[in-house]
Amino acid sequence: MLRVSRRRLLASLLLAAPASAFAQRSAADAHLPPLDDLRPIAQLIARNKAPLLLLFSTPGCPFCREVRRNYLAPRVGEQLQLATAELLLREADITSQRPLIDLTGAVITEAGFATRYSVRAVPVVALFDQSLQLIAEPLVGLDRSGFYEGYLAAAIESARKRLRQTP
Repeated sequence: MLRVSRRRLLASLLLAAPASAFAQRSAADAHLPPLDDLRPIAQLIARNKAPLLLLFSTPGCPFCREVRRNYLAPRVGEQLQLATAELLLREADITSQRPLIDLTGAVITEAGFATRYSVRAVPVVALFDQSLQLIAEPLVGLDRSGFYEGYLAAAIESARKRLRQTP
């Protein structure tokens, strides 16, 4: 009887490890929060001097998934540890007809929002101020030479500096 219990325990541990790894991988592949109503986001940007970092993506895009998982998901975790967010991270699907509310209160789609900024290819990481004006050079595509993190960090710092300079 004891041997059967050990075998079952060993089998359950062997089966649980891949399931746990899958759950961790699935969590890392999860999308960033979507854009819903831009008005409260703009208020947060103004109040906290925290730029909006927006990932423009499409479903199934492997490069979008890589940017999200390797560069943006860790920043989401960092922001959750802070008392006041220093960076607001969101995601918009450039093919989606999901509605969102713009700064004027008008209902538009995520695709329409992407069109406003001439986003046609993905991934694009863009940083915005409270007026939804670009405040740093967007990162278009994914740099495979190992400099993407540096480019992203520089863009975020540039956006923060511009926000701190506004009254």
